[in-house]
Amino acid sequence: MNSTKVQRLKDWLEIPCENDRTKTKAFISEVLHVTNDPDKGRCIVTGEEVQASTNLIKIPKKFLLNYLNILKFLSPFNQNALAFLKKNITNFDVRVFDTPQDAITVLYSKLDFDRLLKLTSHQLLVLYICLEKKRGKNSFWQPLLDCFPNLGEYEGIPMTWNLRNSPPVSKKIYNLLPRSCILHSKKQIEQFYNDIHQISSISGNLELGIKEEEYLWAWLAVNTRCLYYKLHSCLPIGKTKFKEESSITMVPFVDYINHKTTDSNAIAKEAKSGYEVYSIDGIQKDEHVWFSYGPHDDTFLQCEYGFSTSELNYMSSNDYSYKCFNPYNTVNISEIVKKLLSLPKKKNVVEWLKQVGYYDDYTLGIDDTRLLGGKINVSVHPSFRTRIVLASLIEAESEFTFNELQRSYVCPARLEKFYQGLTEGEYYLTTEKVLLKKILSKLETELKDRLTSVLSFKVDSSVESKITTCRKLLLDELFIITSY
Repeated sequence: MNSTKVQRLKDWLEIPCENDRTKTKAFISEVLHVTNDPDKGRCIVTGEEVQASTNLIKIPKKFLLNYLNILKFLSPFNQNALAFLKKNITNFDVRVFDTPQDAITVLYSKLDFDRLLKLTSHQLLVLYICLEKKRGKNSFWQPLLDCFPNLGEYEGIPMTWNLRNSPPVSKKIYNLLPRSCILHSKKQIEQFYNDIHQISSISGNLELGIKEEEYLWAWLAVNTRCLYYKLHSCLPIGKTKFKEESSITMVPFVDYINHKTTDSNAIAKEAKSGYEVYSIDGIQKDEHVWFSYGPHDDTFLQCEYGFSTSELNYMSSNDYSYKCFNPYNTVNISEIVKKLLSLPKKKNVVEWLKQVGYYDDYTLGIDDTRLLGGKINVSVHPSFRTRIVLASLIEAESEFTFNELQRSYVCPARLEKFYQGLTEGEYYLTTEKVLLKKILSKLETELKDRLTSVLSFKVDSSVESKITTCRKLLLDELFIITSY
């Protein structure tokens, strides 16, 4: 962690801008310190005890990097942006957002504003960050951009292993990840390249001069560091299908606060003046300040943020145990189950499942986590929709019929009662467990084969962390399967 950059960031936030009539500046509690934890990365710790409901951080609106503020900073150079803001923002004062002119601001003046407004928040942030980075000291945002991780620090995010320019060895390790992780990261890769295409489409004949690695650096910074933020109603993005996913902002300094699955000790709130962070309960001296990103499993956290929360006691070639295990971890068996459903004789079963909204997304989750003999043990169960699909596989295809009068598919009466929650599905339990064991046995073999392949790689500094991450994610799923 570069302490000089962090101090420069704090100095920038705490000095009000010359033209800002509100003279608002940030507040960052003196008890907060940014540090670089070997296990948790960049984070904030407390230098002394903090009482409950203490205001820890206040960041004024001007320092929030989001869709509206980007338009405001474009407005001194882009006449269409200025006209739009004057029309929609009461008493809008362009002087507050004035910055030096340079080659990039000339480009800003030529951007197609109508096309610009069609970008999602994520896309606009990526474009703006890439261009502001090129402005160096001329950029108002330089202290914030200088504190973003470099591209190499995102190597824990699996999507970066399988991009067009990724090394062949990284792609090979990527293909050994659990299927659920591959599925998630492939969607990210598709979105990344789609975003680049959409961003490029607004430039017309202009040369943006942005390389793929620059797009990736900015894209990952936005994806890993943004927080929820309600955008101004004047923005067209608020009237599209992208409304919710575009309700984001980047908040300087607050983005150093990391995630903990349970027992978060801080909360972020939108405020009239900007963004604020408060302690929930008391925080002890030298304790990390934590948010909770929500009930996410390790696959989601690794793919989106580059870390997981399950911690191994040890991991040898033949054995492993957990110090703690993410209670939201699941095993997705959808692919195997859908193959069983793909047989022609199961056509009516599939149609019924689709009709009731129970086709796909079949998982095993965790009922309980407990410590026994110094090792974490978990109790595993299939989700309700998984039990329903297994029950439908147990029933004969002939029992699923199409009712011409109602124009809908009908399932056997006992399955209908189970699906409606009128029974616990006792009739299916014995056969369900046998069928599930067969499915899990197949998946267990696949995971062990992948682990063997991962261990066969020659370990060097370029792939060591990827191999470790891949092994951990494979072991997460194997642990759940063998605990059933």
